[in-house]
Amino acid sequence: MASLVHFVNLRAHDERSSVLEKLKRLTKTLLKERLEEGDLVAVKLHFGERGNHGFLKPVFLRYIVEAVKESGGKPFLTDANTLYLGFRHHAVDHLETAIFHGFGYPAVPAPLIIADGLRGSDYQEVEVNLKHFKSVKIASAIQEADFLLVVTHVKGHVEAGLGGAIKNIGMGGASRVGKQLQHGETFIPDPREELCIGCRRCIDHCPQNALYLDEKRKAKVKKELCIGCAECVIYCNQEAITTTWSSSISTLQERMAEYAYGAVKSKGEKVAFINFLTEISPDCDCAPWHDASLVPDIGILGGHDIVAIDKASADLIKKSAGLQNSRLQKAFSPGEDKFLDVHPQARWEIQINYGESIGLGNKNYELKNFPK
Repeated sequence: MASLVHFVNLRAHDERSSVLEKLKRLTKTLLKERLEEGDLVAVKLHFGERGNHGFLKPVFLRYIVEAVKESGGKPFLTDANTLYLGFRHHAVDHLETAIFHGFGYPAVPAPLIIADGLRGSDYQEVEVNLKHFKSVKIASAIQEADFLLVVTHVKGHVEAGLGGAIKNIGMGGASRVGKQLQHGETFIPDPREELCIGCRRCIDHCPQNALYLDEKRKAKVKKELCIGCAECVIYCNQEAITTTWSSSISTLQERMAEYAYGAVKSKGEKVAFINFLTEISPDCDCAPWHDASLVPDIGILGGHDIVAIDKASADLIKKSAGLQNSRLQKAFSPGEDKFLDVHPQARWEIQINYGESIGLGNKNYELKNFPK
């Protein structure tokens, strides 16, 4: 049976047909009979990296937040800290970036909560028993929320191919350790002696006592005790212990889907997805830049099936004509794969097919025009 995906076009000719009003009605439709009075609603979005301007406009989130409140929920905007160094590496910089990009309370009347805490170590283990993971580490504020509303700016990605809702919650909803475990086949720290200052932060936070200081007061690891949890990466302020990026593209996408499965597992029917097919760039909003759009703006999708909404998003982008002033090399015609053109090493269908195989969702969908 096909999953229903609502399509909101971007045409408007009066107040009721305003895209913002249609977005508000779409949100209420997705929440209807699923949201209970007083539910804490995690609105998972991407606040954008400094230097990027393609992230979702705060005004869209304002109308979504208003819809949640009018439906009886208590919304908060949230994202988890990044694995890489940047302006969202810990909660202080992350919140400053969110406010810098306009997501402060005057523009969007909802609290900002960094889902995995100050340094990315606030998470809960969720059992999944899948191919790559027996359990996944989901950011606590996302796991503890009563309702999960995933709001995604769809774009390309160098490894995922498609940066849709699966990536938004699968990678974006993971703690920093969870992100490391998705990116690295096996993580064993190898502290860089020239950068280590012997502060003991990694030692104090290692759950296995696998780290110690040698006679030079430099951090060393007992490999036989290390479990690859990557907590030491989080607490090293000197970049003496760095992350690993050894996962193959197919493995990364599968692991990302397993984390998405863990993020939605306990929510039951209390989950919904909104995908924006606007300013569709080749790169993730994690990049400190924003490249020209690959295709014209298409619309907004809404639904309750994460696999279906991502598949519908990818199909609509594929069906669109490519823009000549973009990074596209050859896939300009409708029906040609735009994301595969700009990221030929990353086949986005992997995450879709694997997500369906583990029960994350259904890639068969019915696209229905949302009422004007």
